[in-house]
Amino acid sequence: MFNRNTLALGMVITLSACSHNQATQLGMRGSTLNVYAQNMTNIQLCETLYYGRSTTQTKVAIGAEFNRRNLNKSWCDDQYKMWYLERAAKSLLATSEEKSDAEVAVQPLPM
Repeated sequence: MFNRNTLALGMVITLSACSHNQATQLGMRGSTLNVYAQNMTNIQLCETLYYGRSTTQTKVAIGAEFNRRNLNKSWCDDQYKMWYLERAAKSLLATSEEKSDAEVAVQPLPM
């Protein structure tokens, strides 16, 4: 009925249309984090500090890194609820804006 490629594509589309919160509820982001707080992503810091993800690091180390990066609870809530597809689109837009800004740089006139 369905071939493997169609099934795989369907799963990718389904998973990209969910948020960190939904992925956690599906059990996809529930593993223990075994990295130092300095090496965690911002969302991993949020997950361990506010959303109950287990880690081998202390809350003090995670909190110190969280404060060093100037993160806050409202940012965590926004990112935790944002869909993966929306996050990818924002990332692509930010990358293209950076490239267009670099192209606008003043160039010397040829002689």
